[in-house]
Amino acid sequence: MIAFLLMILGYFSLLLLMGFIAYRKTKKTPEDYFIAGRSFGPLILFFSLAATNFSAFTFLGFAGNAYKIGLGQYGIMGFGTAFMALMFFIIGRKVWKLGKENRYITPPELIGDRFQSRSLRLLFMGVMVVFTIPYLAVQAVGAGILIQYVSGAISWQIGAIVTIVVVMLYVMLGGMRGSGWADVFQGVLMITAMTLAVVFVAISLGGFEQANLLAYQANPVLFTRPGVGEYFTMQMWFSFMLLWFFVDPMFPQLFSLFYTAKNQKSLKVSMILYPVIVSFFFLFPVLIGVWAHGAGLPIPSGSEDMVLPMMVQRFAPPVLFAFVMTGALAALISTADSQLLSLSTMLSHDLLRLKKRKQEVWYGKMVIVVLSLFTVVFIITGYDPNEGIMGTLVKTTFSGLIVLCPTTLAALFWKRATKYGCMASIVIGELSIVLFHYKLLPDFGFLPGILALLISTVILVVACFLFPRKT
Repeated sequence: MIAFLLMILGYFSLLLLMGFIAYRKTKKTPEDYFIAGRSFGPLILFFSLAATNFSAFTFLGFAGNAYKIGLGQYGIMGFGTAFMALMFFIIGRKVWKLGKENRYITPPELIGDRFQSRSLRLLFMGVMVVFTIPYLAVQAVGAGILIQYVSGAISWQIGAIVTIVVVMLYVMLGGMRGSGWADVFQGVLMITAMTLAVVFVAISLGGFEQANLLAYQANPVLFTRPGVGEYFTMQMWFSFMLLWFFVDPMFPQLFSLFYTAKNQKSLKVSMILYPVIVSFFFLFPVLIGVWAHGAGLPIPSGSEDMVLPMMVQRFAPPVLFAFVMTGALAALISTADSQLLSLSTMLSHDLLRLKKRKQEVWYGKMVIVVLSLFTVVFIITGYDPNEGIMGTLVKTTFSGLIVLCPTTLAALFWKRATKYGCMASIVIGELSIVLFHYKLLPDFGFLPGILALLISTVILVVACFLFPRKT
């Protein structure tokens, strides 16, 4: 516990230091504070995109789901998310180009300007904000759970609140530049920590082959595609494959990073490296979750998300355990910082429409504080431990944000698209999510978000033909 607390103290102190240094180098303009003056080269952009997308479900949710279901979790995460890198080129390249030409800073700004609609801009922003706050809160919750587990004394709520306060402070100081620098450090930290974790656990179980053999002997179903409880039906498998491809670019923290690229080379390098990283990195937590069966590790019902920390604690030296848990925190915080900044950027730039540029930065910092307080409220009242991290995100953030994808693609590539078609697509798409949630519409075994994506796409096309642009 002492080693962990010392590492956490040093880690938090380093984040605050990077935030302060970035503060000294950041101009008091919205473009420089919110998107780092469009200066991210290949290295920083890649680590920012990767670290931002490796979050609570990477260290906790993946292993937890793998323990419950089996190796099928890797197929939909390692293979499925690798395809998401194509969106770096399909959407990211066009967003970067339009952003540079028109000086866009936020996702809603691009959408609203494309259709010359303030209402659509605010609707798009509202959906992004509402469905990203639970994602942000889950990062803090994951950090709190880790701190509680390792310390044995600090409640997960207190740990989560302390984490969100640290993130709030260094994001306020350094803006996007500080967040990008921190993501490079945190990306290296989490990749190193996860690699060491799987290696030490495998060695303790007699090697990779023996670890897999023990798990297979414990439950052969873990090595099938449907997995335990036949969870990964063809409908569910297909749903998850599509989910990552269409929803990930709609995360405001990823969408905003497209604006930060220095040039197209930065985006191309990220597109090439991202699948390489996820193909092995996402395998590690899944393996550890499956191996827990062969290791005979008792996991209480409802605590599956803690299987990775429990395995590392049992089979690795205490110092390595503390290091891996610090790497897990890096995964959570590297997502939370970008989310907090992207939300504050939208609320200050799209909602307030301030004329003085320095005033916009100041209000953006104040919004960071307000968002942090809302996150604390969600931590205390809105998180259901019985759902688990993955279940919480699939039912809230992922389902809500995927509805924005048809509008985004239409704005970028379809000249006949209209603001009325886009607004109808978003409103009816989100309404369908509510109806699926309350079982008022059948999901036929698919994820509700995928059916909502289909519904919103059809509505967009039909509405655009029914209400064409006036010429």
